[in-house]
Amino acid sequence: VSGEGATEAQIAAEPEEDEEGGEGSSSSAVPEAETEEKAKNQVLISALGEDQLDRYEAFRRSKFPQSMMRKIVHTMTGVSPSSNCCIALSGIAKVLVGQIVEESLDVQEQLKEPGPIHPNTSGMLYGG
Repeated sequence: VSGEGATEAQIAAEPEEDEEGGEGSSSSAVPEAETEEKAKNQVLISALGEDQLDRYEAFRRSKFPQSMMRKIVHTMTGVSPSSNCCIALSGIAKVLVGQIVEESLDVQEQLKEPGPIHPNTSGMLYGG
């Protein structure tokens, strides 16, 4: 499929959200390392099946809004967090949700329950 190649290239070329606005990182080794990393990512992405590629695209595009993170931190601590704090917390939340989904799928597979994840499956993981 011709569209699949274009999608893979677009995904591999997307910059990471956390790399925005870096100061003073003009080392000659950085571009070489970035090029090598992009090449590795492109090889991995080209090996993905259609379903895996769809899931990877959804993962890359998903994020927790900084405004939501800012509101949660302010509510919990009474302190207004910096932008860097909100970015870090958004990344941590994304990883946590990914782990919950992955473990829920494992539990669902053990219970031999087909279909989408049910809230009770993820509740079993965390005592809910």
